[in-house]
Amino acid sequence: MGWTQTRDAPTRREHDVDGVDNSLESLDITASFTATAPMRTVFVLNDELLRHGLIHVISQGGGIRLVGDLAHGPGLAERLQVWQPELLFVGAETVPHLATLLAELNPAPKILAVIDGDDPRERAMPLIRAGADAVIDRRSSAADLRGTVARVIEGHRALDARSAETLIAELREQDRPAQSGTLTRREREVLGLLIEGLDNRGIAGALFISQATVKFHVHNIKSKFGVHTRAALVAAVLGGRRNA
Repeated sequence: MGWTQTRDAPTRREHDVDGVDNSLESLDITASFTATAPMRTVFVLNDELLRHGLIHVISQGGGIRLVGDLAHGPGLAERLQVWQPELLFVGAETVPHLATLLAELNPAPKILAVIDGDDPRERAMPLIRAGADAVIDRRSSAADLRGTVARVIEGHRALDARSAETLIAELREQDRPAQSGTLTRREREVLGLLIEGLDNRGIAGALFISQATVKFHVHNIKSKFGVHTRAALVAAVLGGRRNA
């Protein structure tokens, strides 16, 4: 996530929507990738740092008119109906609600979904099936991100390079059910530190992730090894039952 910035893009309040928290920013950043009119754009991501980083990067490329940003929550469809976005950035947390949300928006905006390909909970295929027009990985370079957005603005569906890799891995996993238990790169990192004797707090610190995320990975790893305790997991690995 090398492009994430903590500095906000210039902002100005465009709408005063009843029920919208005063902390929400309405933004107006106008530029152009092409000769067409800039697209009205809204960001809906719960990760505030990620949201502000995207705003900063996208504002450098142009082609959009950024009219609002907010976290996912109750009343989202009503807020978006007021803003009438043509392009909507959403986080992976929106997956369970995306198809329903699109059905409630008229006209429906183009959807650009943001994932972390290292997190097994954030996958590209469910977003595409739910209606996303493009998927980007939060770890992508600023240039790749802006290029993907430009293609969407021009009317295409798109994946950045990292999201394409994630999607290919998902498709291969579906085609080879017998290998569905293979550990992800992050799971291998967690497992290596666990075998070294680190607890969840130590693993979280070493990998710069939350302890809750560590617990999630450990649970998945134990499931893939068919064991129920950390001791049994270590014994299974050291006994050579699986090449992690």
